[in-house]
Amino acid sequence: MEATSYIPKSQKQNRNPNILLDLHFKRSIGNISSVEYKRRIILNELYHLGFVSDRTSLPAIYFNPIDALDGYVRDDILGMEIDPKESKCLLVISRYNSVSIFNVSKNNKIFDQMVRMTIPHDPIDNNGTPNSTHWLFDGTVFTVCTMDSIHFWDLCNGQIIETIKLRTKVLNHVMAANKFSVNKYVAVTGVEGHVYIIDMRHGIVVMTINNIEKTPTRAICWHPTNELQYITGNDKGNVYLWDTRIQKKWISKFHSQGSYSSAPSHSFPVVGIRFFNNGNSIMTIDKEGGIKTWDVGTGFLRPNYYMPIPFCDLNRNHIFKEYQFAVTETLKDDMAFLPSKNGMRIMDIETGVNLPKSNDVSIPINCATYDSKNHCVYGGSEDLVKLWAPAIK
Repeated sequence: MEATSYIPKSQKQNRNPNILLDLHFKRSIGNISSVEYKRRIILNELYHLGFVSDRTSLPAIYFNPIDALDGYVRDDILGMEIDPKESKCLLVISRYNSVSIFNVSKNNKIFDQMVRMTIPHDPIDNNGTPNSTHWLFDGTVFTVCTMDSIHFWDLCNGQIIETIKLRTKVLNHVMAANKFSVNKYVAVTGVEGHVYIIDMRHGIVVMTINNIEKTPTRAICWHPTNELQYITGNDKGNVYLWDTRIQKKWISKFHSQGSYSSAPSHSFPVVGIRFFNNGNSIMTIDKEGGIKTWDVGTGFLRPNYYMPIPFCDLNRNHIFKEYQFAVTETLKDDMAFLPSKNGMRIMDIETGVNLPKSNDVSIPINCATYDSKNHCVYGGSEDLVKLWAPAIK
């Protein structure tokens, strides 16, 4: 009798290839990595859940601080950010130089405004509205950026604790400081395109990164894992990666593979920019709503196509602020929340496909911020705060 070697049953099972099928089309989807397989499982769960409009604030009218003849006005929301510590307070800036904090805890069926404060501004300059706002990592201090200053506010007493004025018209600012940061940096962009790095510990500009193109820069974002690097998008349509250790020149310019490096990243001014995929990729949006995604390692355009975003009137006409959209973190690095004149577009970045319930509320949305703790997104529509939360399809 011929001898045969013994093969354990577990090893025999391991030799069998894993057959992955697309159950919708009844066909094989081929060999994919375990990471991609897990990503598709997550997306499948999201497609069955979707994000639907949930709670909201109540409309309100306020006294017009600019023109008393207009009486009372609705104060359009320009930007917002959820507090990073407990996700219970939503920081909101509005057109008529105000900053508010809304109670968005789960116990509240309607978001109520806990406090509303006036932002110092030049009464002669009617265009001097706030353009961006951010929390410090511990939720005790927040910042508000106007056309000439950065204001640091104490949450406990609602008072400004420090104001830093710059010799330029300020368009945006972002904070790099987190709990484990060595450098407590705030980056500020202006109409000349330069980036000013402020050290929060001393309240002064510690370095200036000069932009050779000298064109307005509205879009800026810190790298999520490297606090010394950030990206910018300017009005010439170019997107750059910068490092604070190399102040005189960008370290990478993003352009299509095969094109000349002198070719612009976008044909129109870049108004929105975000990192996703743990800082390995970025999404950029131009003034006409065009969307592109890029690989940070190579600086090349990713082979994806996206339908343009139709901006609401505020985002189309306001030249002193960025287009504030949101991308997911941790679990769902592939999701983008894009405010539009038709509602909140919720999209899978990898495929460009809208999730169910996307644009379920057909009203203009001005801005968005993502709550990574509760996996939900907040948006501003005129003077209303709205929430989109996961729900069964």
